Amino acid sequence: MRVGIIGVGNIGSMILEVLNDKSEHEFYIYNRSVEKVRKYEVFENVKICGNVKEVYTQSDFTFLCVKPQQAKQVYDNLFEIHEEHGVLVSTAAGKRIEEISQSTGKKNVIRIMPTITSRISIGITAVAYSKHVDSSTRHEFEKLLSPLGEVMELEEEKFDAFTVLNSSGPAFVAFILESFIEGAINIGVNPDYARDIVLRTFEGSVKLLEHMSIEPSRLKYLVSSPGGVTIRGLYELEKDGVKGAIMSAIYEAFKRSQEL
Repeated sequence: MRVGIIGVGNIGSMILEVLNDKSEHEFYIYNRSVEKVRKYEVFENVKICGNVKEVYTQSDFTFLCVKPQQAKQVYDNLFEIHEEHGVLVSTAAGKRIEEISQSTGKKNVIRIMPTITSRISIGITAVAYSKHVDSSTRHEFEKLLSPLGEVMELEEEKFDAFTVLNSSGPAFVAFILESFIEGAINIGVNPDYARDIVLRTFEGSVKLLEHMSIEPSRLKYLVSSPGGVTIRGLYELEKDGVKGAIMSAIYEAFKRSQEL
């Protein structure tokens, strides 16, 4: 399959590298900064293109992996191409299918929202299709995306919430992990040991929740003894409004996604 990627930053490079590692495709890529794509010159199946038109006209699926603030110039370039070639696939937060279609003059548009954990093939990628993308193309596209992990077809109205939980979520999790690690260091644990202990604790907790099919609140009660160590720590978290702060962070990120 011929895969185009416009914008080879964090998301674009992830898509290129994961798809290239798992399957055999021809890639046509373009980035404003040529320095970012020079490392791909050694790949025989990757062609570095000089402009947006060259990528789009050569590809079955063209991924638009540019930031929302940079999308207009790319849309304008595509609008100048009167023929329709393949399918446009947008990763930009807040850019709806109807807006992309009108701005580019193209009917076959797919919107996706991947996550950084797709780099190790365990992420969830949300997908929404324009009504012009037929079932055969949808099946072909989902097969193309399968190396990134699970593919979930989602109503476009839910993309903002999905973006916060799935795409922004790893940053929030990293912040919480960092807090645990620094808390461990503060009570005298070696930094390297602290990192290993915290990562295993989070990993084990998630797997246990899945294995036992229980809610997080149930796990809290299984670990907490009356008047014990755990409930004292939980009391401090509640007293300091940690849960509310996390909920507020998710809500504010959700509002920002809607503004884009």
